[in-house]
Amino acid sequence: MRMRKGKIREILEAMIWDNRNRPIDYRIVFISRGESPNNLEEVRGDQIEVKKDRIKLSDGREIPHHRIVAIWKGNMLIYLRELNY
Repeated sequence: MRMRKGKIREILEAMIWDNRNRPIDYRIVFISRGESPNNLEEVRGDQIEVKKDRIKLSDGREIPHHRIVAIWKGNMLIYLRELNY
């Protein structure tokens, strides 16, 4: 399933700006480019800063939106991208 461009940013901005949401309830899974054993890492929504086309982690790394593969809100998967590798 292909998502339209900007869908990730839309979800992340809603996580921050919609008063019904709590960033701590979100989990963002991204491709870590060899920095973890399975090549994927996960971070909570309250541990990131949302930029225009990327997220900034608390350790200073910046992850472009195209490396985000899944976003969870609690136990509900709200975004999933197919991995083609």
